[in-house]
Amino acid sequence: MAERVEPGARVYANALYAAAVEADRVAGVDRDLAEMTGALVENERLRRALFNPELPHDAKHRIVSRLLDGSDQLLRNALLVMIDNGRLTLLPDLQVAYAELAAEEERILDVDVTTAVPLDDAEVEALRKRVSGALGMDARVHARVDPAIIGGLVLQARGVLLDASVRRRLQDLRRGLISTPLPIGSEA
Repeated sequence: MAERVEPGARVYANALYAAAVEADRVAGVDRDLAEMTGALVENERLRRALFNPELPHDAKHRIVSRLLDGSDQLLRNALLVMIDNGRLTLLPDLQVAYAELAAEEERILDVDVTTAVPLDDAEVEALRKRVSGALGMDARVHARVDPAIIGGLVLQARGVLLDASVRRRLQDLRRGLISTPLPIGSEA
């Protein structure tokens, strides 16, 4: 999903992804990383402990090692390196960046679509088929509603935004009216 990801997290994601590709374990690392991030979201105590700058690195090592017992060793090593470098707070962004890389390998494109009214399942499926056919990739459509766009839709995928909303058209029209100079001698 087209989210803003901290550049430092992309560096770690690229390194982890390269190691996972070399070891032919991309999907397993992706799954384990998603589970780890989910555990952080669900457990506030865990999140506070791991993101606490005053907690010693060796204590964080023990927590992560215990949490990732049975998980892919590549992921465990990556998180231990992040702890050592004081960058573990990048973990949520790392998960997003890695998931994007893994989806790209599987030729999956996550597409966020925003409409003014809810789309039914048939409309979402029709949109998925059109995007998949146009790009030659399997699209995963994530629909959401924002009445402020008035009508039309907004598509976002991998940092690319296609805004075909009524709100944008009205904004363009407003800017055009404001910036268009009046002819000399005309009555305003």
